[in-house]
Amino acid sequence: MIINSHVAPWEHWTIDNVFPNELFEALKTHRVNNADYTNVNGFRDIIKGRTFLGNEYCEEHLSLKPVAEFLNDHKMFEEKFNCDLSNTYCRPELIHDRYPFFHAIHTDTPEKKLTLIVNIDKEDEKNLATDIYVDKETHFAKTEWKDNRGLLFIPSDEKWHGFAPIEYTGIRTIMIINFVDTDVWQNTSQCFI
Repeated sequence: MIINSHVAPWEHWTIDNVFPNELFEALKTHRVNNADYTNVNGFRDIIKGRTFLGNEYCEEHLSLKPVAEFLNDHKMFEEKFNCDLSNTYCRPELIHDRYPFFHAIHTDTPEKKLTLIVNIDKEDEKNLATDIYVDKETHFAKTEWKDNRGLLFIPSDEKWHGFAPIEYTGIRTIMIINFVDTDVWQNTSQCFI
């Protein structure tokens, strides 16, 4: 991992080589899911057939279990990013976005204690990376797409981000990893415990 810290428009980190090569290849070559993108509205909760690397899914797809184990290293994240992940579950999601999906400008909900968005692969040559914002109305930058590059931040009500509407072809593969509060998060099947 090569970690760079940034202060604008709010504290965040970019990470090159998030995953060791073997784990990254397992993610790139995992079959594309058949998630239903019919009723895109700017949020993921409407999409059916999403792929979470929970315990059961990893037992069915053993090539992804080492990925989930790697991500479930609370201590490593706490030490590198000065955060408290006690009382959290790791919730890793492998995403195969299709046009016209976009992600509306938002801040993460309070039960999310850490967010890591990793670029895995894309079929379009356009930059399909995450957008970050000063506030809900002010775009700051589209982060630069590089395979195996992550954007990490500790969620708060000032950390606006999304994936601005853009026309693209093919599949946009990313991972979103959240560490979620065990006292609040109900759907533990989405988590690797």
